[in-house]
Amino acid sequence: MDSDHRPILPVLPFFLVCQLAHACLIALSPRVPGRIVGTAALYALIASAYQRTTGDAQRNYSIGNSIMSQAFTIFVLSWLNDPVHEFRHERDYSSPAELPFLRRVWWALCIINSPRGVGWSNQVANIPPCPSEARWPFVRRKLLSAFRWFLFLDITQSYQRSNPLFSRRDMDLSSQGYLMLPINTVARFGSLVGMIGMQYALLAALFVALGISLPRDWPEVYGRWSDSYTIRRFWGRTYHQLLRRLTAGIGKACCRAFGLRPGTWQSRYTQLYAGFAVSGLLHCGGDLMVNPSFFGSSFPFFFSQALAITFEDIVIELVRRSGIKCPRPLAHVIGYAWAVLWLCISAPWLINWTLKAGIIDTNRIPVSLIDRVIPNLPASAARF
Repeated sequence: MDSDHRPILPVLPFFLVCQLAHACLIALSPRVPGRIVGTAALYALIASAYQRTTGDAQRNYSIGNSIMSQAFTIFVLSWLNDPVHEFRHERDYSSPAELPFLRRVWWALCIINSPRGVGWSNQVANIPPCPSEARWPFVRRKLLSAFRWFLFLDITQSYQRSNPLFSRRDMDLSSQGYLMLPINTVARFGSLVGMIGMQYALLAALFVALGISLPRDWPEVYGRWSDSYTIRRFWGRTYHQLLRRLTAGIGKACCRAFGLRPGTWQSRYTQLYAGFAVSGLLHCGGDLMVNPSFFGSSFPFFFSQALAITFEDIVIELVRRSGIKCPRPLAHVIGYAWAVLWLCISAPWLINWTLKAGIIDTNRIPVSLIDRVIPNLPASAARF
């Protein structure tokens, strides 16, 4: 199916309808037959979205991922949990079941759009500390943070626009040599990291300024990058924050289904592999919206992270048992080097197919300060 021939997806109306319908399903908390009907209707709506296009390959991939995230969220919140009877927010003063229906729908919308469960009884692990400053200092700090993310995003986007690697389908990450591979990898992934960071900071500033939420509802979107001295810590503490409700929720459900006791190595690695399988399938939603023939292309990259973590755990355990003493700073340096090496090994499994598919990730922001202030800098950097 050529995406050019598909009808255009009305993105905002789709997500509004999907989330409102899901919130109504949560608020009603029906018995199994009602949940089956409601879930089937929601999944039919999602399936219809994959028959459409946004008109741009990069946006297709991004929106496709978001739609698949909605699909997994529906499963987790409607079948693995009963939010009305199981979840509570720290500022809930009465049982959600006692609220009027419309207020219960709003309550459910808040759950759906709190993927880390900050302030909720289902809050995920390893969330950064919650802000404690007053309203307007928080807003100013977030606006400054958004500007810093904008500059970072501008650098990565300008570099990609100046580098033919990111606009030609006959090139891949190794085309410019292995010395450039880490730089090109960071530039590609940096656009996504920067965009998420900027959007999160702007939303935090807006919602707190309007009084819709409090500063403590908005911990940093990423964990500390200095914690990324193992692959496990990179995904578990730094980057995978917004997917932990889905990955951890389904991973723990798999353990319960297999009768595995919490804390055992069997439970630990079942959660690990189930979590990255969920992450891989979620990103396959992007593959599907770009073109059904690409479905599954993103999966190897994400699932391979579980294999790398397993290898990493084995090495760490062997070193521990051997009695080798390594100074912590040196161990961290070795860990950072390993994390970068693995990123360079595995990144082509995700990036190369997107380049060949024509997913051009260079227009996330409409205005470039770098192009206006120092127009020749990106080109010079790329030639270097």
